Amino acid sequence: MKKETHPTMYPEGKTTCTTCGTVFVIPSTVKEQNVEACKMCHPIYTGKKQTTTRGGRIDRFKKRLEAGKKK
Repeated sequence: MKKETHPTMYPEGKTTCTTCGTVFVIPSTVKEQNVEACKMCHPIYTGKKQTTTRGGRIDRFKKRLEAGKKK
C-alpha cells in the first residue's frame, strides 16, 4: 500500500461538546475537534425536548400578519 494515502490515526483524539462541555477521548484522524451536540445532551438520546424554541418562517409570517391587522 502507498504510505501517503492513509490519514494519521491519533489513538487519543479529544472531542469536546460545545453545548454541554463533555470531553470524550476517542481514536480519531484529528487531534482535537468540537461537536455541537453529543449523546449526553442531544434530545434524541436524552428523551428531553428542547427548551429553546426557534422562530421560523411561519412564526415571523404570523407576527407580521397580526401587526398588519392591528393597524
